[in-house]
Amino acid sequence: MRCMMMAIDVGAGTQDILLYREDVEPEGLYKMIMPSQTVIVARRIRKATEQGKDVFLHGYTMGGGPMAAAVKNHIASGFRVYATTDAALSIHDNIQRVSSMGVVITEDPPEGCVEIRTGDIDLMALRSALISFNVDLPEAIAVAVQDHGFSPKRSNRATRFDIMRRSLKNGGRIGDFAHREPPEALSRMRAVWRYLRDQGMDVMLMDTGPAAVFGALEDPDCRLPALVLNIGNGHTIGALVDDQRITAIFEHHTSALDPPKLNSIVERFCAGKLTNSEIFDDGGHGAHIECVPGEVRSILVTGPRRGGFVSRTKMKLIQAAPWGDMMITGCVGLVRAWRSWGDGDGDRQGR
Repeated sequence: MRCMMMAIDVGAGTQDILLYREDVEPEGLYKMIMPSQTVIVARRIRKATEQGKDVFLHGYTMGGGPMAAAVKNHIASGFRVYATTDAALSIHDNIQRVSSMGVVITEDPPEGCVEIRTGDIDLMALRSALISFNVDLPEAIAVAVQDHGFSPKRSNRATRFDIMRRSLKNGGRIGDFAHREPPEALSRMRAVWRYLRDQGMDVMLMDTGPAAVFGALEDPDCRLPALVLNIGNGHTIGALVDDQRITAIFEHHTSALDPPKLNSIVERFCAGKLTNSEIFDDGGHGAHIECVPGEVRSILVTGPRRGGFVSRTKMKLIQAAPWGDMMITGCVGLVRAWRSWGDGDGDRQGR
């Protein structure tokens, strides 16, 4: 196992960063909670809007969110947006649709534009921040991003969930959710992989959902079998975990859920009665149950949107704080996956 690595959990608002060293107790590890790259890029676009300048986006495909909203506002304000193909795919995975929004696709920067680099990870910025504290950037890095998946012939929701379902069928252990080289359908994750590989890094990738699930299990009050709910800004994932394996999982859009509805879904899920069509037909991604434990001994909840559910449910919940810090839940999951490689239990997805 590598003795030092960096774990980065990329969210819609923040990128949560943990420098892991096997010879340091968790409380002594260095960590940063910083704006995510989509927020940073959005700010740069908005600044160009205020200055009345056209922009040229170039770099790697990244998460949309605030960045895509800033692009739409820039165009609506009467200014031009130029973008390379890879950068444009951050806005939508259908390049014709991006063009129809008014984005001009070009690989060459027009004169007079503000050039803005895209990508979910900025190693130069990370290295610069660490140097200020006399800390070296590790050569090994594990990153979690939420990738909606892309398939030109079927629903992206189904494509994404099929990859998750396959991980369960492969055994459901943490290594089954980790990638040395992500599947072709995960275009955002592959963009991160290409960027870090091009920089000579030793790379591991995961989806943010499973990373948070396995990270939450490090809470000292966790007792297996457990139900873990990761209530994120965009997606809510529920997972049943027994013997350190995910045995059942569902994923829906957080915006489609309120506490009573989520309670109902959880009850059916834990009883083994939740169906894939029930979630998918409601606009979610799906559900898959290999088996359910006879008893759930603890219910752990994490994620930035957990507050509304925690305050309005009668379930006895543990707000997971692995290694003493809820904000690094996904990073802890990444570290666990990385360590599993050294135990011979990882890298199945890269073979």
